[in-house]
Amino acid sequence: MDNERLRQYLRLVESHLKEISEQLDEKWGKPTTVSPEERGKYRGKSRAELLSAYNALKASGPHKRGSPEFGRMRELAFAIRAKSGWGRVESQE
Repeated sequence: MDNERLRQYLRLVESHLKEISEQLDEKWGKPTTVSPEERGKYRGKSRAELLSAYNALKASGPHKRGSPEFGRMRELAFAIRAKSGWGRVESQE
């Protein structure tokens, strides 16, 4: 009897995991593309320079999603994270 309950539980968990996996595939299904002109955009800048540019943009007010300032803030935030040694990747500077 206990084995049967365990099998039912495992089937239930497996079906939930499959549903969650399908939802994630749907959300993250689009591959990210970066134009060749944008690659290395912040290569010559230090983390401190990027942080000051980010803080200046942040202080200039709340920016609506989709605005150029909002996009630039996201780019700067990503560049700051990338220069912080995440993923154990060596800096190319």
